[in-house]
Amino acid sequence: MIIFGTGPVRSTIQSGNFNCPQCERSVPYRHRKVTKFFSLFFIPIFPIASPMEYVECGSCNSTFIPRVLGGGSQTTAVSGTTKAVSAAEAPQEDNFMAIYEKAIRHCMVLVMLADGVIDENEKIQVQKIINKFGHNDLTMEQLEGYIEQVKTENQDVATYLRKVGPSLNDHGKDTIIKVALSVADADGHIDKSEIEMITKMSNAMDMSSSHLKRVMGEFNEKRRELAN
Repeated sequence: MIIFGTGPVRSTIQSGNFNCPQCERSVPYRHRKVTKFFSLFFIPIFPIASPMEYVECGSCNSTFIPRVLGGGSQTTAVSGTTKAVSAAEAPQEDNFMAIYEKAIRHCMVLVMLADGVIDENEKIQVQKIINKFGHNDLTMEQLEGYIEQVKTENQDVATYLRKVGPSLNDHGKDTIIKVALSVADADGHIDKSEIEMITKMSNAMDMSSSHLKRVMGEFNEKRRELAN
């Protein structure tokens, strides 16, 4: 039997100390590179996507775009061409917000938009959950603006997570799934369609079935503790 598949291979480019925006102090970091490979018998054979880079905090485990280290410039794709962008020109939100937190906001808005109807109560519940799991509080005005922004992008949650998944470590992926479970459980019941959506989200982030099962088990255990 031939066993093949795809998966990320991670390596460390450099390490040191940086001022973590989430810890708000100087802590160790690792500058990581991740490349998705085609594998045969669990051995990486050749890359199937361009490598991505992120900075991982050694204290809170959050990941950030490389610009968080400050200084220098970064090359980014702009309309098929490349353009050097200095750290000073980069939006502050990109520099100072963890990748998983930006993903939480984006994913929860996509989940709200999935059925085509968003009511005020749903927005209030999603805002509370985002702020519970995030480090930077989101106002209702910001949430409404974000909803309008995401509407124009015309992509589903799995497509988005496949794009950002390589820049997320297990901590980030776990948090995104727990947030999705919290939103699904907002009415006191997680139904089959919601489980299917969450499974699709985990697959898009290359989480194994055992990994997803563990996260769901931790969520259910926490829910039982709060109910007692």
